[in-house]
Amino acid sequence: MAGIREILKTSRVETCDMPWEEYKAFPAMNGSTLSRGIRSMLDLRHSWDNPKEDTDSMLWGRAVHCLCLEPGEFLNRYVPWEGARRQGKAYEEFAIEAAVAGKEVLTLNQWYAAQRAALAFVKNPRVKPLIASGKAEQTVLATEMGMQHKGRLDWVSSPVCTPEYDCPNGVIADLKTSADIHHHAFGRVFYKFHYDMKLGLYQRWWEAATGLRLPVFVMCLQGDPRGSKDRPHDVAVIPIPDAVLDRGVRTGLEAIRNLREAIATNFWPGVDGGEEYFLDTPPWEMGDEMVEFEE
Repeated sequence: MAGIREILKTSRVETCDMPWEEYKAFPAMNGSTLSRGIRSMLDLRHSWDNPKEDTDSMLWGRAVHCLCLEPGEFLNRYVPWEGARRQGKAYEEFAIEAAVAGKEVLTLNQWYAAQRAALAFVKNPRVKPLIASGKAEQTVLATEMGMQHKGRLDWVSSPVCTPEYDCPNGVIADLKTSADIHHHAFGRVFYKFHYDMKLGLYQRWWEAATGLRLPVFVMCLQGDPRGSKDRPHDVAVIPIPDAVLDRGVRTGLEAIRNLREAIATNFWPGVDGGEEYFLDTPPWEMGDEMVEFEE
């Protein structure tokens, strides 16, 4: 992977159709890695130097995204394995052949679970207007504080003017798969993974490149990569308020400022910021003793 200083050597502000492999190799800070900087610059640097290993959940999520937003590409990118992975050599040979053909391997459970989930998604009446026309996997490039950044937008729609939506310039629509999309559960996931920051920056960067500030929606799809049928493939569309996105942008810009300083000084502090650190004691843990503790 390119050294982190490479993000200082490019300066592009645009939107484009960029192939996935080219996007991955392009030297720029992405939202997922930047979000690690909210915790510490040490965490961000570690994430940059050690890209996250692939998991079954990530593989299944990619397959569902493809089926929902680029269905014509699904058979070009994925192939089902009808046996068990523990079959060892047979599976390894099959996976190698698939890789040579540029495809990823799904188990039969993943294969059919992805299709059931995608069917529920495309049939949902609130989803249909958003994905009726537009483009999937749009790359946006931006420069912040002299550093190159990039984002991958799941879907950018054409103008949507229906009883459900009044978006004459289109929308940014992000597809999220989750085991539980009830608003309490998904709200925790939304902020845990800093989606407010990522989506806020994507909206900001799209506006910088096109002059259009597009509303942002999250299309939530409930599903399980193991193929479990314990819950239905529920679907919900959530409009993300500007106040949430603006707060996310402020959080992101603070992380970018800290990143700029870390690169300039080559100092990558952990959570203590290189300074004295204190215990964070919840009030309920100390009870009456908390009053004396605070005094």
